[in-house]
Amino acid sequence: MGRNAYRVGIVGLRGITSKGVEDPVQPFRTEIVHSHAAGLSVIDGFEIVGVCDLVPDLLDDFAQTWSRRWPNAKPYADFSAMLREADLDILAIATGDHTHATLAVEAAGAGVKGIFCEKPLATSLEDADRLIETCEANNVVVTVDHTRRYRPEWVHVREEVRSGAIGKLTTIVGTLGGPRAMLFRNGTHMIDTICMYAESQPAQVWARLESGFEHWDSYKGDGGKLPENDPGAMGFIQFENGTRALYCGMKETQGMFSLQLSGADGQIYVTEENATVFSSGPDRVNGVRRRIVPRTYVAEGIASAYEELADLMENGGEGVSMARESRKTVQILMGFLASQQAGSALIDVPK
Repeated sequence: MGRNAYRVGIVGLRGITSKGVEDPVQPFRTEIVHSHAAGLSVIDGFEIVGVCDLVPDLLDDFAQTWSRRWPNAKPYADFSAMLREADLDILAIATGDHTHATLAVEAAGAGVKGIFCEKPLATSLEDADRLIETCEANNVVVTVDHTRRYRPEWVHVREEVRSGAIGKLTTIVGTLGGPRAMLFRNGTHMIDTICMYAESQPAQVWARLESGFEHWDSYKGDGGKLPENDPGAMGFIQFENGTRALYCGMKETQGMFSLQLSGADGQIYVTEENATVFSSGPDRVNGVRRRIVPRTYVAEGIASAYEELADLMENGGEGVSMARESRKTVQILMGFLASQQAGSALIDVPK
């Protein structure tokens, strides 16, 4: 793009964008980064030049944490003003779940060429399509922060599945627990991870939402702030290629994020801490247990996603977590709500 560094703006300054770099802990030998600013701070070629939030204290907190690293990051309370003045190449959107499309559409019209959107992509298919169509019309690349697509352990598991380590993938069981097992806020991570392994279009779903959310025929949440305003859910997904998945996202269970991937010749069990392959023997009973160890890597998570976004802006191509891929998760979320309204019946996924 003819510059020494991509000019980055951030809208929404909660922890996912502003948290500082953490000191390394075993088994890691380098800093741990869990925020946009932290991820950008450990890679070259990016400069945060503007940050925007409606809460003055969050602007102050960002400056206190990052002013030495990003001294030119100008604070804004007015998003439109940041777009007019900051001459952004890339915009990071980390506002309420239901606001992403409106901000992305405005940014695309203002000349931004790369958008890093927090999950979910949108809370309705109408918003998802509005975002996708506007960004494509303006040649804007959109990456969505489904970060497990950029984490070596989870990527290596997909390579194991593709290699036939467990035979043809037939079923996936995803378990999300803890008080923030909220369907739209954190359930999107689990549903997207299921889609990553299924590698197919969702076809049919059924679901049952947490009690008290029977009126949810559309998203009615607060943008992801309070668990009581976003339901837990149980759901089933039938994919076009025959893979079937069960989504278990209930707040009353132990905090966890785990998947069980099953095929004709074995299983893979993967958590945030490790992944293990259980390969069946000739009698399909006795077999071999093997831990999956990812290859050496340089960058992961948010840092890796930003590096990919820059490459896509320069060279084109298909990224691992782009808007059209993330639309599948929105389809499933909308399908879950529609199924609930139909008495938890099996229904076709909204197109």
